[in-house]
Amino acid sequence: MTSVQDLSPDELTRVLAYAGFVLVGFELLKSMIVNPIKAFYADTDFGDGMPFKTYEKDVLSRHRNEFEACLLYLRDFMKAIDSEDVLAIQALRKHRNDLAHDLVDRLPALRIDEHQSLFEGVYRALFKLSNYRVRMEIGADPEFQKMGINWESVKGHEYLLFEAVVQKVKLLNLKRDGA
Repeated sequence: MTSVQDLSPDELTRVLAYAGFVLVGFELLKSMIVNPIKAFYADTDFGDGMPFKTYEKDVLSRHRNEFEACLLYLRDFMKAIDSEDVLAIQALRKHRNDLAHDLVDRLPALRIDEHQSLFEGVYRALFKLSNYRVRMEIGADPEFQKMGINWESVKGHEYLLFEAVVQKVKLLNLKRDGA
């Protein structure tokens, strides 16, 4: 087994950069999941007959962990994502937690290319969330409806940031492979 001391400066830089990208990517994803839902319910009282009640009843009642509760809310109530998306997001969360809590021990054996499929699944889920949010936030505005926008392909700013993160991870793989 190799240790951090056995890594070349380039190898160490590469795996540390990758770990940073995973942490940033997850935080972007988390902010797209939790923050908009909390903002939607903040300081709002819904009238009788509305499908929405309170953040506690609609969201937090689904799971004791707020992040998990928000995922279930987006899947089951809002239908913005599906079970495959939830699994991809949870896999990224696990990978992020593994890196964040055990980084020094993981650095020497970290194989970035083994996690490429993880990012592809998250990429799809994040696009769905981003697209859903943009359509909810501005898609109903009559001014935007007149513009002939293809609403099936719109991306929000968080998705564009995550897209940049994924591209950087791909570049790390290319540099390692000598391409």
